[in-house]
Amino acid sequence: MNDFTLEKWQAAYIDDFLKSTDDPHLSDNLCETLPYPMDAAFAMEYIRERMFNSEERQSCRAVVVDGHAIGGVDVIFGSGVFGKGAELSIWLAKQYRGQGIGSKVIKRMCEDIFANYDIIRIESHPYSNHIAAAMALRSAGFKHEGTVHSAIFKNNTSYDYEIFAILKNK
Repeated sequence: MNDFTLEKWQAAYIDDFLKSTDDPHLSDNLCETLPYPMDAAFAMEYIRERMFNSEERQSCRAVVVDGHAIGGVDVIFGSGVFGKGAELSIWLAKQYRGQGIGSKVIKRMCEDIFANYDIIRIESHPYSNHIAAAMALRSAGFKHEGTVHSAIFKNNTSYDYEIFAILKNK
């Protein structure tokens, strides 16, 4: 497996994004709404939002292997009483899943967030039936904290989600 880097999104990654997100299972397993099939207008807006983000309230990176974006990882910072916390989401192109890349991306991103921002807790909320996401989070050091039932409604179906979290000094 080639090593990866976490890089700011660039317009040059548009073709990689379109290719990587051409997967109905990706759209089905993310809480974020990714259309399937993916369209170029949505893809460009997704990348543009991440390119011009000030990084005061979020940190978004492309997962890059051999110069190509093969996924993305976003950490959105909380506000108010949740201001010391953040939520992480990650996706990878189909051909890169199941190789341990996801847990390494999660771990590296969390290390960066804890080192560079005043954040003490990062959590993630995969669907309960998304076993691979739970495995990647556990492998990256996240602890399971509970299940939230029937909290997501997507494609005319309600879903449970899990709460996983990692603390800065634990």
